[in-house]
Amino acid sequence: MLLLNDPARMTAADPSGMFDYLFRLPEVAEAAFARGRAVALPNAKPRQVLIGGMGGSAISGDLARNLLFDTCQVPLAVSRHSHLPAYLGADDLVILLSYSGNTAETLGCLEDAIARKIPVALVTSGGRFGELASQHGLPFVSVQPGWQPRAALGELYFSLLGLLSQLPGVQALDPAQVVAQLRAERETYLPEVPTEKNPAKQLAQALAGKMPVIFGVHPSTEAVTTRWKCQINENSKMTVLANVFPELTHNEIVNLGAKPHPDHVMVILRDAEDPALLARQLDIARDILRPQVDAVYELMGAGPDKLTRQMSLVYLGDYVSVYLATMAGIDPTPVSAISDLKTRMAGHA
Repeated sequence: MLLLNDPARMTAADPSGMFDYLFRLPEVAEAAFARGRAVALPNAKPRQVLIGGMGGSAISGDLARNLLFDTCQVPLAVSRHSHLPAYLGADDLVILLSYSGNTAETLGCLEDAIARKIPVALVTSGGRFGELASQHGLPFVSVQPGWQPRAALGELYFSLLGLLSQLPGVQALDPAQVVAQLRAERETYLPEVPTEKNPAKQLAQALAGKMPVIFGVHPSTEAVTTRWKCQINENSKMTVLANVFPELTHNEIVNLGAKPHPDHVMVILRDAEDPALLARQLDIARDILRPQVDAVYELMGAGPDKLTRQMSLVYLGDYVSVYLATMAGIDPTPVSAISDLKTRMAGHA
């Protein structure tokens, strides 16, 4: 509690500058969307679209797939693999995201697309992706380098949305609404805002020392749930349980409801437009599980449209994950196990 209310100590606990990323996220969205929209798709009316990536790059595909579930007239899929599925061909479209431009798995997909002559567009800061794009004349959206991939969500996601906005059926997307909403919320999340007035600090305090159980709703907050889980994994270095309604009412409700879990804190991520039947099912499941956990928090994104509400919840989760890290004396930026894995893999290339 004392640390949370000491901005200088909070900043000192973040030597690599993850708070800087949080602050800048709203500022990059509009420009990234415009850059993506300015790049013409190599196939504007594809039979289907596959979005490929890993980790902090792939989450943009998940968010887009959820966001466009009810509007896009072209099937969207997300792949985290080292090559493309056999069903893709010249009538389709592949969009590959690699922040560094050197992600091994996504590079495999790019080489596969080139060899099989599948239309492909890229979102990247450069690296080998940039080299291949120049060599083969591939359309690509350039994003600013220098961040951890998960800290470049503003550039990656809104660049992707700029590309996807060209597909049939995609309704008008307005990044300006997102920017206004996140800037307003940022004023309550900053380190200098005391805990009693700071929702992000309050939730971090509730989750500290506990097992976070993050539940979302398909399709509205499914990917947001994944984002919360991964941000707490990487920034806070904590284990998280995550699942999605209505699927969890067919499985995970059983183990959580079978006995008390006093170390579990449940966070349910909802949307104001979730169907009434699903909302009722969620309410009943919550009431069944509430007595078995330490606490339950229900959160709804704020804003006038789906994209703004989606990013409202994403932004809160990002701040919560960094406060959890700094409370524990952990620098949120380094991901040593990932770096070690990549180093060892490179040594066996």
